Amino acid sequence: MKGMAIVTLCAQEAGRYNLNAGDSVAVQAGTQIQTGRIKIGTVRSLKPLSANLLAALNWPGDVRYHWRYSPGENKLLVGPLIGILTHRPAGKNYSSRPHLRTIQRYARRMGIVAVVFCAQDVCWENGTIEGMILRSSGWVRRVFPIPKVIYNRIFSRRTENRPEIAACKQALSTLPGLVLFNPRYFDKWEIHEHLRQTVTVRSLLPETKLLEQPADIWPLVNTYGLVYLKPVHGSQGVGIFRVGIRRKGGYYFQSRNFDPSLSKALSKEHVEKKVKKLLGVSTYVAQQGLRLARIGGSPFDLRLLVQKDGKGVWRITKAFGRVAAPGRFTANLSQGGKAMGIRHTLAVAVVLRKRKRAVVIKELEKWGSVLPKVLEENTGLNLGELGLDLGLDRYGRLWLLEINSKPRKRLVTEEGDPRQVRLSMQRPLAYGRSLDGF
Repeated sequence: MKGMAIVTLCAQEAGRYNLNAGDSVAVQAGTQIQTGRIKIGTVRSLKPLSANLLAALNWPGDVRYHWRYSPGENKLLVGPLIGILTHRPAGKNYSSRPHLRTIQRYARRMGIVAVVFCAQDVCWENGTIEGMILRSSGWVRRVFPIPKVIYNRIFSRRTENRPEIAACKQALSTLPGLVLFNPRYFDKWEIHEHLRQTVTVRSLLPETKLLEQPADIWPLVNTYGLVYLKPVHGSQGVGIFRVGIRRKGGYYFQSRNFDPSLSKALSKEHVEKKVKKLLGVSTYVAQQGLRLARIGGSPFDLRLLVQKDGKGVWRITKAFGRVAAPGRFTANLSQGGKAMGIRHTLAVAVVLRKRKRAVVIKELEKWGSVLPKVLEENTGLNLGELGLDLGLDRYGRLWLLEINSKPRKRLVTEEGDPRQVRLSMQRPLAYGRSLDGF
């Protein structure tokens, strides 16, 4: 069998899988599949694949691998291998390098090969990627087969929409059996339309309208006295405004750090001019204005980081409150918001109708399980993690404010619990490992 692609199994292993010496077996690493011939050895080998079989699979000879036999597929799987899709500007390092380094460390502890790559690292002709893995000596570049499981960690909507990245993702989607989870950003109107298809979720949704012209805001303003204008492709609270009715007549048009009490009353025509200017730059939705509960005079929201575990079950990994900075009405941490533990948040919140913390937490747990399932089912996309932002109004009612398909995960916790950081890194990797067959 010299020069042939060999899989060496001991007699016990071969017998367990009903394989005999000389049998052919399919061997898969990532999206690459080759044929190996069974050889019966005297002892169990931790590296049963011959060097030329590994080379044919484009698996680096100096990178450890695990293997398992899948009887249903009559296939020997090599891995686990997960691709981490990100972005690297020309001549520079990968973006979000500290985050990628942390992912690598957890992957290594879990026995997973997590190779970081970007669009320009893919060789479509050979079916390979030339990506980076982290070793004790630092980052090294190696060639791997295109993984059949890819975790999308492109952190910018603008970056993800670049032509070369869009083309790469489109080409990946055509490869048989490949799973790209969290494949793209959602927009706010898209999420609203998908969720409202499910009757049981509608009570959680503020009334929302896609703006086609400035005058479209007035039915909501007249009904609720306050409306939020949000760019459908916005994130981190950027570009959000609100329009409300002043007590002494007229209207106000407020950016996130502007006090309407210091402004003059605006007419309808003046407000519409401002809205028209917004619509000339981006697509906006108008959303029912909620009178949120407050902490220290500032509004807050509740962020749930929900992720699939190694069995594909949605779990709440983190739950915490985000209190808006003084004078602002958005609670994003990137805009000066302050994070608080979920129980402490609910304990100090000022609401007109007090509800027991345990009741609110139970309701949060319910939506943390229901919303991801509904969104995944209604979009038909494979999702691995989501950031759910919910608001608690002054009467103790929960509302869904936003869903983030690419939640930023901080490498520190809001409650001093390092287990949360560990789980936030481990769960997507465990989910990817299961998708790879391990």
